[in-house]
Amino acid sequence: MGSSGLARLQGLFAVYKPPGLKWLHLRETVELQLLKGLNAQQPPAPDQRVRFLLGPVEGSEEKKLTLRATSVPSLTTHRLVRGPAFTNLKIGVGHRLDVQASGVLVLAVGHGRSLLTDMYDAHLTKDYTVRGLLGKATDNFCEDGRLIEKTTYDHVTRERLDRILAVIQGSHQKALVIGAVYARDAAAAEEAGA
Repeated sequence: MGSSGLARLQGLFAVYKPPGLKWLHLRETVELQLLKGLNAQQPPAPDQRVRFLLGPVEGSEEKKLTLRATSVPSLTTHRLVRGPAFTNLKIGVGHRLDVQASGVLVLAVGHGRSLLTDMYDAHLTKDYTVRGLLGKATDNFCEDGRLIEKTTYDHVTRERLDRILAVIQGSHQKALVIGAVYARDAAAAEEAGA
């Protein structure tokens, strides 16, 4: 693949991050696998250099030595001397997921990293699924945390839970609408001033 393979390695791609795995570890694993693929390609043939080597004179029975021009490979570009051709890649991460979270992690390579900002600024819709356990509280709000409180939850009904979730969802939608109106007004004011 060589440098032409690196030039073709551009863009965005999605990777599934399972729970219990840090996003940085996943990014480093992807980088390692891409580097292995880039470095596994057949290296080009080594350059040939002309060297003057001592050798016996051809056709002479005397033990006389003379210099002869000989073509030998240059080992300065050999993989075992120089090391791997690619040692690091610039890989960007679209967003960071918590260790206990699972989901799609957007990674970018090369010029695709500039697209991450555009993707972030687009405010794409995100979908979350939350799982909880009623009646237990831990010190770090995760299921693997130390239990600090345990109580009954008979008073929690489906109707009450739906009502609270509707209030939360409504406040987020209201904030979204207010943000859109503010952005529209700011753009209009900027155009009027220009």
